[in-house]
Amino acid sequence: MSKTNGSSQPWHFLSVVVIVVVIPFFTGCDRGASEEVGAARQFADAVTHNNALGRDSMIATYKFKEYFQNPFVASDMRSWFNTFYDAHERKFKGSSSADVDRNLEPELEGALLDTNHIAETGMVKVKSPNAGEDAAFFWMVREEGKPWKVAMVTKGESQVNFR
Repeated sequence: MSKTNGSSQPWHFLSVVVIVVVIPFFTGCDRGASEEVGAARQFADAVTHNNALGRDSMIATYKFKEYFQNPFVASDMRSWFNTFYDAHERKFKGSSSADVDRNLEPELEGALLDTNHIAETGMVKVKSPNAGEDAAFFWMVREEGKPWKVAMVTKGESQVNFR
């Protein structure tokens, strides 16, 4: 009996060490990605439900705000958003992921509606449910003391001139 206990103690210790070392990787790997994706989903919901007040409160740049001031462009945006966002189920039709390390600050500097210091930027990618179609890319920004906002949404990984 002591032989079994003696041999199981190192394995027990090793399993505890593995759990203590591995679990933080699974719990800490989000690094705000779910918050970014949630904000993109909230914005998509406002666009597809034609909730102008909710949508406009989440727009971060003058350039993107201009898009929605034109009723024809706004209608086209709603139609496009409906291809990758299910307004009834209130979720993206394809998978989504966030690049929390994406530094969009150089492109966004001076282009934001608010002049607060940029705390974080990132990019949310939403895959199209239709094969061969480009993903939607949400350019995300969070200013000091503010929630995540959307600076732009592009079809594919496009470049944007915000000035």
